[in-house]
Amino acid sequence: MTTLTDEQKTEVEKKPEYIELKAELLKEYKSYERNLEYADDEFEEDLIMQEREKLATRIKGLGAKIRDIESLEGKA
Repeated sequence: MTTLTDEQKTEVEKKPEYIELKAELLKEYKSYERNLEYADDEFEEDLIMQEREKLATRIKGLGAKIRDIESLEGKA
């Protein structure tokens, strides 16, 4: 067992917010799937794919942050 720093405690407190944000971003990411089906041309398709890539990066980052927080919780 270790004692968490104030910064780590703050991160642990924000975990529910991170989980909620990740869920919202994932929902938005999935919504672009439908937009891809109705894209008029390759340019529009590329724009949608770029947005999805940005969202995927944020989702992965939040997932990593949540896993880090969970490992902190396990050590505390």
